[in-house]
Amino acid sequence: MYIKQKFPVLEEYCIPSPVVGGLIIAFVNLCFYLGGVVFITSEIMEKFCMVLFFTSIGFQIDLSLIRRSISTFGVLLLGVILLIIAQNVLCLSLASAFNLDPLKAFTVGSISMAGGSGITEQFGDFLEDLRLDNGQNMSYGICTLGIIISGLIGGPLGRYIILKYKLKPASEEIYVEKNADAQNADLPFAVKLAKACYQMVFVVGIAVAVCDLFDIVGATVPYNIGAMLIAIILRNLSIRTGRYHFYTSELNYIGGLALSLYLAMDFMATALWQLSFINLLQIGIFIAELILILFFAFFVVYILTGRDYDAAVLSATSIGFGMGGPSSSVATLMVLTGKFGSSFKTYLIFPIVGFMLADPINSIILSFFMRLL
Repeated sequence: MYIKQKFPVLEEYCIPSPVVGGLIIAFVNLCFYLGGVVFITSEIMEKFCMVLFFTSIGFQIDLSLIRRSISTFGVLLLGVILLIIAQNVLCLSLASAFNLDPLKAFTVGSISMAGGSGITEQFGDFLEDLRLDNGQNMSYGICTLGIIISGLIGGPLGRYIILKYKLKPASEEIYVEKNADAQNADLPFAVKLAKACYQMVFVVGIAVAVCDLFDIVGATVPYNIGAMLIAIILRNLSIRTGRYHFYTSELNYIGGLALSLYLAMDFMATALWQLSFINLLQIGIFIAELILILFFAFFVVYILTGRDYDAAVLSATSIGFGMGGPSSSVATLMVLTGKFGSSFKTYLIFPIVGFMLADPINSIILSFFMRLL
């Protein structure tokens, strides 16, 4: 934030603060790596902060918004399926056209692009089994490059669309409890924050139990998605019945803090040394994939999901989960909604498609393409 104050162009063009600060720390960590020492962040803490953030989002969503978002959800899901297929077709087509090693080209497909670090870890070993030396490290390198580039271009793209078409946030009527009784209205902030913490822990606890039950029967639901859905259910029961009170402002405060911590840790942990495994041919294919994801973001996501403010934010956010993983998507979402206003439709749809459904779909499609290599 201090650097962005010194260089206002970063603020003007919506470069997320965690990207700026995190990449500087990542560069410092690279220097330590070259000296034989590496600092790491806690993956457990990162996941916990992500769960808290999406739980706070759930407390803001009305069920009527879900009904109005079904068509947008369907368009985005179909678009992600087509994007994953197109990424693999593109890299293999370029390999064939320029007589490149198809295995090296495939590292720039949906393994590292739409897949991010999770799919890279899962399928990188398969490339090495197919006799590609350092196949997993190459995929990680492309994934790292994708995270950096998407973190830098997502915000400016969203800003460009919003300003060019003079888009404004939808005036969603978010229910806020009426503090009619003086007992709630006059409580000190620290007391209300403590009660909000108890509510947050209560909801997250229920979500963990429910997700574990689904896991037993073979249906995996990420904790952050489960927590968001449980929060939506309990929040809307509260609205309908008026029987209990949620401290919405304080819950949002917790969610914002958790998001800042998550993004800071995630970008600080960017392993810049993995870029050394990339060669020029892979960079050439990466540029082609970048053009593809920009085309997808504007012509598929923005145009087909309504050409409104929500569509613009969703379009910019889609850059991230098409190029390296969710962290840059969340950073883009944070910076755009912080500057131009909330997009509750994106809050709802993006995590379900980008966090919950994209990886299983990608795994199925990759399994098919693996048989062609």
